[in-house]
Amino acid sequence: MRRAGVLFLVLLVCYAYFLPRWAEWNQNSRMDLTMAIVEQGTFVIDDYYGNTGDYAVYGGHVYTDKAPGASFVGVPAYAAFRALARLPVVEQLLERVSRTSAFQATLREGGTGLLEEKVRFAAALYFVTFFSITLPSALLGVLLYRFLGHVLPSPGLRWLLVLAYGLGTIAWPYSTVFYGHQLAAVLLFGAFYLAWRVRRGTLRPRALWAVGALLGLTVLVEFPALPAAALLTLYTLRPETRKPGTLRPLLPILLAALPFALLLGYYNATCFGSPFTSSYRYLANFPEISGYGFLGFGPPRLEALWGITFSPYRGLFYLSPFLLLALPGFWAWVKEREWRVEGLLAGAFVGVQFFLITCWYDWRGGFAIGPRNLLLILPYLVVAVAFFLRRWGARAWGRFVFGGLVALSFVMTGVAATAGQLFPSVTIASPWTEYWWPRFIAGDITRNLGMAVGLPGLWSLLPLPIVVGVGVFLAWRWR
Repeated sequence: MRRAGVLFLVLLVCYAYFLPRWAEWNQNSRMDLTMAIVEQGTFVIDDYYGNTGDYAVYGGHVYTDKAPGASFVGVPAYAAFRALARLPVVEQLLERVSRTSAFQATLREGGTGLLEEKVRFAAALYFVTFFSITLPSALLGVLLYRFLGHVLPSPGLRWLLVLAYGLGTIAWPYSTVFYGHQLAAVLLFGAFYLAWRVRRGTLRPRALWAVGALLGLTVLVEFPALPAAALLTLYTLRPETRKPGTLRPLLPILLAALPFALLLGYYNATCFGSPFTSSYRYLANFPEISGYGFLGFGPPRLEALWGITFSPYRGLFYLSPFLLLALPGFWAWVKEREWRVEGLLAGAFVGVQFFLITCWYDWRGGFAIGPRNLLLILPYLVVAVAFFLRRWGARAWGRFVFGGLVALSFVMTGVAATAGQLFPSVTIASPWTEYWWPRFIAGDITRNLGMAVGLPGLWSLLPLPIVVGVGVFLAWRWR
């Protein structure tokens, strides 16, 4: 438990250290809905959408074009922030932070500067992101560590593997921004973990109510998670399908998910006139997505498959090469009879998600770090890597390959997660060489808490290796 606690703190500090990029359309659109709900009691963002281009227009009103789940999750945190922000001490703190030279140096030349409204919005966004995205993401690291305890006997090795997931994949940058993709990954893996324990008999079947609620919220947060949610629901069924009562696990799952489906139907009907009509039909600035295929989905394309896997443009394995070990890892996973069903389920998660994204018109994801639509399946790729280590990790070459690829992943992802004030544009063919690395060596570092105390540029990153180093030392000491 002590190792898990240290892992949680390391991930939490590394995630919470960075401020959300306040000019990102995707997160601003979600935040606008959160603010509209709290401040005006409405889903309409007419008074807020000036900070984003990601919105839908219907009936003369403006709405977010995102799935509403993340915005709903952020409502309690934003309501709490509004109350705290009225305190004089908080106002003084925000004013003092905005005046630091380290923060001033991150601003765009010729911009409006740190206006009071910008500072308040950034603080609100940070507060909401911390409780809605960052904290759950750090908890996912603990849950993954506990699950891997049933796969890898070495606590140190699985600690390193979870650290590689947390800081060596795109889970890091997307745990610092108010997007829905990482939250959906947290919720889906939580549901998977509970369902796995029920199937193994270490949890009572009533835990399936929690599985259903988690799956319902997962889909409300990210619609493309629906196929994975359906697959996981089927996983809860007993293999002896001919015996009476084997469909019984479906009842608590479906009933627990029903309120979230009804909430989505109510939201769609209120905003777009029908429970079965989503925002994607009324995109204001991207009509080509609405008009492509079915809700933006068409035939799969090899260009997209290459783009989200190995390309320097949005390649998952380009930024996190250690995930390549998941390929032989899946083979090792399904070879073990005790784990075969889970291996096939995880493989189905991965296959379906890759297929969906290669069919999606906007597979590039706009301004982005890597293929953010694959965040949902990263935990299962990491588990597959654990099975690679379970089978070949005792051999010198296995550990050498794993260690080398993890080190490279830390460098590639670390630079990408910490350089620049915006995610790279869709027009940059090789973001690492053309955007992140030039900004990193120039000291253009993502706004962070180190800057709040006056640490400029690259110096503002100094606390991070210290935190990680202390964490590694404690994990090694408590072996």
